[in-house]
Amino acid sequence: MRRPDEPAALSEIAADAGLFLSDVALIADLDESTVSRLWSDPGWLDRASGSSLQRLIASVPGLAEYVTAYSLASRLSRLTTELADAGIDVDMDAVQACEDDRTPVPYVGNALQAALYVVRGDTTKAVSHLARFWGLGQDQVLGRLFSADHDRLLANPRRLIEASAELAPRLRRPGYSFHSILAEAALVHHVGPASAGVTTARVEGRQEAMSLRSSVMGILINTDDFDAAMRYEKAAGRSPVLHVVEEWSFPTYTRDARPDSAFSLPRSLLLRNTAQEVIREIGSYPDAYVHYLLAVYVPLALSRDRTFGLALPELKAALIDRLSGGGDPRLRTLCESTLRQIEGAPVD
Repeated sequence: MRRPDEPAALSEIAADAGLFLSDVALIADLDESTVSRLWSDPGWLDRASGSSLQRLIASVPGLAEYVTAYSLASRLSRLTTELADAGIDVDMDAVQACEDDRTPVPYVGNALQAALYVVRGDTTKAVSHLARFWGLGQDQVLGRLFSADHDRLLANPRRLIEASAELAPRLRRPGYSFHSILAEAALVHHVGPASAGVTTARVEGRQEAMSLRSSVMGILINTDDFDAAMRYEKAAGRSPVLHVVEEWSFPTYTRDARPDSAFSLPRSLLLRNTAQEVIREIGSYPDAYVHYLLAVYVPLALSRDRTFGLALPELKAALIDRLSGGGDPRLRTLCESTLRQIEGAPVD
């Protein structure tokens, strides 16, 4: 049986469907000379024009599946080999697990490609690729890249973590670079937690604000540091630039709005995707992080969209459920005050 990353000639795929060269040319409405040039070459995909490929896919059974499977598998195979040469082993069982739980395989390939550029120290390409991970689905795969737990992508992420920690400080560049801001935020969230004193410092500039926010989120999720959550709440309350970054982050991360370099949002915005993600996080994240949500982000969200993405009933239910589970008394108090705050808000 042919491996998914093993190229196949067009003639092989057509033969599996019981078709000869003349048959393919006829049903695909292509000149026989065009099909003949592709027929016996295992690398025919690199030579087929877009219009010819579309006609072939629409006419030859099994061809669409081959094009998709081979394109994905060959890329993963190449990246696995190149990462191994750089000292990083990909956990192929973990890659298969990603496919099994319907994680988009292109996201996995994109994450491995970014990892390769990071460990090679290719700052320009690493920045360009990491900036494209600002998004819920993409970031979940990026988290697997740095994870050492059961959901990992790499057999051991230590080499990547070390290279990322070395790269992150180099992303503070003169001038304004939106991609550098997003790339640094992606790295520090996973490998560069802020020191305890950073959250009390004056925050100047969007890159510093994004870096601070991302690193603090990593701390809250991974260590449940309630004191860090309260320090960040104070910092966000007195920093206009943190206010802008906070208001912008969730809607663009969940694609309720498109991320833009001006860190602006549409005047009218329904936070439908944001609401669902916040509600999910209230039910599954540590107390310190939920404190951040309720003390910092949810008030901003309600001031922009008082319907909370038409999900106020679900938000109330999530808060009540969180209260029923006990937890830190400070968070319980905050849950109760948030419930009172949204009691009079419209539900549709």
